[in-house]
Amino acid sequence: MIRAALPRPNTAYWTKKRSNAKIVAKRAKEPSPAALLAEIAKGDVRPFYLLHGDEEYEREALVASMIEALVPTQTRDFNLDVLRAGRLEILGFFQVYETYPMMAESRLIVLRDAEALTTDQCRGLERVFATPVETSRLLVVGQKIDMRRKFFRELSRRGRALEFRPPYDNQVPQWIQRYAKRQEVLIEPAAVQLLSQYVGAKPRELVSEVEKLVSFVGVGQSITASAVEQVAGITRGASVFELADALGKGQGKLAQKLIHKFLSQGEEPTRAVAMVTRHFQLLLKAKGLMDQSLPRDKMAAELGVAPFFLPGYLEQAQRRSAAWLWAGLSALNEADWRLKSQGRRQEHLVLDLLVIKLCRKH
Repeated sequence: MIRAALPRPNTAYWTKKRSNAKIVAKRAKEPSPAALLAEIAKGDVRPFYLLHGDEEYEREALVASMIEALVPTQTRDFNLDVLRAGRLEILGFFQVYETYPMMAESRLIVLRDAEALTTDQCRGLERVFATPVETSRLLVVGQKIDMRRKFFRELSRRGRALEFRPPYDNQVPQWIQRYAKRQEVLIEPAAVQLLSQYVGAKPRELVSEVEKLVSFVGVGQSITASAVEQVAGITRGASVFELADALGKGQGKLAQKLIHKFLSQGEEPTRAVAMVTRHFQLLLKAKGLMDQSLPRDKMAAELGVAPFFLPGYLEQAQRRSAAWLWAGLSALNEADWRLKSQGRRQEHLVLDLLVIKLCRKH
């Protein structure tokens, strides 16, 4: 039985673009992490800070940098307190908050897991705004929080608030470069593109792959495309681009050969399907961008690919109709469901049938 087709990615994409208009406007008012740290370095220190959102790696990097900037190492044992919402008592919080710093100008209280704060806890904490202590700084950290609550709104209004969201597809290359720099390695553009294509907008997996690459090349060295191919299990003989290209040309035998090469390299079959799915989604997006007559550099930025790779995407997008791509995405969605529900016993059969369906639809 064939399951329902995958919701159209480009519809979701443009819906997301529209629904994010208010978010973009709001975030334009927020300082970047670098700008916030620059403020602190200049002595412009706010009494309250709120860092929230699902993108934990950028968020936690800023938390660490703020602790370094706000609390001198030599007095950190006396002037840094880390509290958690799950064990927070309001009386105990204010005892800590109202304590004077020792051998320093100020102290820092970090309140973590803010998303777990109860309504009563939030109401109790609101007293901090009525009687702020000049020598104490409050840094509240959480994931998804309810900004309708007065406590969070006041933190934002009276201090600084930054929201951390997972990167969009076109932001992944810059995300990878920033994380690699933080790990003290260089990463070549071709390696960024390959890793972006292989993993996509999944920060947790990107961190895992970059950390493996850092261990492979060593701190201070450069991550090349060859290193990504070796560590991430990608080879030039079986790249997702070549696989998608073979499927687009109706070259069933070549596509089957490439898919089985993926499997022989230890690649998870669901990962291979996910990579091809993402590739098809990029091609649909490329078709839409081509209709807008954008400059090449802007098209590459919107797609989240290096300019060097753009011609290949445009050539593939021109060759295929949108109807073919939608049909392909439906078949890919069906294959993904079967792989996850039937286990590894049927993976070769499922992938072979996928190739047949895609090539028949060519």
